[in-house]
Amino acid sequence: MALALSCFSVDAIVTETPVVAPKSAIKVYPTIKESWGFLGWYLLALIITGIPLYAVAKGVFALSESVSGILITVGSNLVLLAFLRWKVGSRGQSLQLTGLRQMWLLAVLPLLVFAFGMVLTLSSFLHLPDWTHGAFEKLVQKPWITLPIGVVVVPVLEELIFRGVLLQGLLRNYRPWIAIGQSSFLFGLVHFNPAQSLNACLIGMLLGWLYYRTRSLSVGIAVHALNNLLAFAAIIWLPNVKEAEDVVDFLGGPWLYGGVVLLSAAVLAIILRQVYKATDLRTETSSTEVFEVPAADLHSSK
Repeated sequence: MALALSCFSVDAIVTETPVVAPKSAIKVYPTIKESWGFLGWYLLALIITGIPLYAVAKGVFALSESVSGILITVGSNLVLLAFLRWKVGSRGQSLQLTGLRQMWLLAVLPLLVFAFGMVLTLSSFLHLPDWTHGAFEKLVQKPWITLPIGVVVVPVLEELIFRGVLLQGLLRNYRPWIAIGQSSFLFGLVHFNPAQSLNACLIGMLLGWLYYRTRSLSVGIAVHALNNLLAFAAIIWLPNVKEAEDVVDFLGGPWLYGGVVLLSAAVLAIILRQVYKATDLRTETSSTEVFEVPAADLHSSK
């Protein structure tokens, strides 16, 4: 965490429309092209970190495959953040941890996450391949290890990378829908599992939009953490989840399931509408400021 925060200072903010830098200015990191390159750097960090960590986790500590996997995820994210500090340099943007202070939003985040999670269950009807089937259930068998990492460490690191670095830079260079779409698509891809990737892409869109509207990484971290906690809790404290063939079976039938999903969608729409109304990016200036490309970074493009 200290490593991640040392890469940036806390103050910057994105505007509703991107501040287009002059042609002679160096664009902040990343451009669309660089965001695809980021995927390669992510894979490289995963390989470089994963091989030694896997050897230690399995050979020295005899940890399970699932626990070793989550440790490799943390290690590769830390390595990637360190690499970005070197690569981005003066083209990086500072982190906005608090943004627009909407205390009511923090209070309704659990309801937001639950409603979004219920709507997201519709993706299960696509029957996408799940290459890591059963791995999540194995993770919760050692909650003293996986809960702190999966609910605290991983959300913090992933939000710093995907919303704090990737999305913030893309928002600086492109229109919001392009920036949010690209960052969420990459967020889905790095999960390397079709069933999980679709859900990650969709929640990435929610996290990206919330960051764009609230200008707050802490909101995204909280939503990400609550989402992971909800998934862990469902496996640990609701034994019937394991026995149910699908979420429809778990809720007792299609009519009840359909009603819950519709109600969840309505609640989600109401909360997001309130967020939209409460975060007027054209007039809100308190506790925020527009970031500019430093004058020292300008050079001739010729």
